[in-house]
Amino acid sequence: MKQRKTALVAGGNGIIGRNLTEYLTQKDDWEVIVTSRTPLNFDTPAKFVALDLLDPNAVQAQAEALKAVTHVFFASYIENKTLADQTRVNLALIENLVNGIEQVAPDFEHVTFIQGGKAYGAHLGIYKTPAKETDLRTFPPNFYFSQEDFLRTASQGKKWSWTALRPDIVIGFTIGNPMNLSNLIAVYASLCKELGVPMRFPGPPKAYKVVVNVTGVDVLSKSMEWAAVSENTREEIFNITNGDVFRWEQAWKKFGEFFGVEIDEPQTFSLQEYMADKGPLWDEMVQKYGLAPHPLDKLVQWGFGDFIFNTVYDAFMDVNKARRFGFHEMHIDSIDHMLHTFQQLRDNKIIP
Repeated sequence: MKQRKTALVAGGNGIIGRNLTEYLTQKDDWEVIVTSRTPLNFDTPAKFVALDLLDPNAVQAQAEALKAVTHVFFASYIENKTLADQTRVNLALIENLVNGIEQVAPDFEHVTFIQGGKAYGAHLGIYKTPAKETDLRTFPPNFYFSQEDFLRTASQGKKWSWTALRPDIVIGFTIGNPMNLSNLIAVYASLCKELGVPMRFPGPPKAYKVVVNVTGVDVLSKSMEWAAVSENTREEIFNITNGDVFRWEQAWKKFGEFFGVEIDEPQTFSLQEYMADKGPLWDEMVQKYGLAPHPLDKLVQWGFGDFIFNTVYDAFMDVNKARRFGFHEMHIDSIDHMLHTFQQLRDNKIIP
């Protein structure tokens, strides 16, 4: 029998936290505690502990419930209007969690935390590709680096350590996390079909042809467990994707086939602008097709799609460092994975 470890998954309602929780609860060597500020929006055998990580005393107040934690998986995130506020708030989240766990959990040994493409400047629209973990930092503020610097300093001389993982666009099933590209594509396709119009790629023709990559939740969950328990991952940073690259023009045709909607040439328009009046139509579709009663703005953040589909430079990562260190799960066909995720949305009555 493997020695059981106790995971604390922070950010349980997010796409990463939810899928990691589901993954770890299926393993026989993990006890799983999942936390968020609000009640979970899914069922799980994991133990739920509500924590407001903006409160420096939140962990101490739940000391008894958290005393067995050995591994922290940090996937919490709060959006903010300015980069400075975004950095301040998200740094506080990880500081309050780690400082608290350090005090209440005597067997605490590791933090796995999520960074991403912003570490390379993806939010700026262009960065050196393929991006490597050794690439120089972008101009601050950037909360990824503030969180990393905190962990580097706080772990010195301690028995616990950390690992940072950098997925790219995360693809998987979740609800209530609007920055979710698979939901966005599926809802967009469903609206096109309902309106009887072709599903055009909404970005410029150049963006249709750039090389991109994505990260499936299954691969990411496996990499988070690997990073947490492997000795050679301590104080290291790893890019994690499905392991392949593709162009949206290759994916779009298969999306059309899956949804039974016609595909036409790209036509640049703002999803955020053109979807502003589609809430009532979606409500009608919910009734017409017997869908789960999720409002459109709880499923999709159209501005996120506008950013992704207007990227006119190649955007992909080198994942060979993780392979060299022993992680060998990055061999997924990303387009097939997205089609599988669309099927999950259909099976769960999220889309028609």
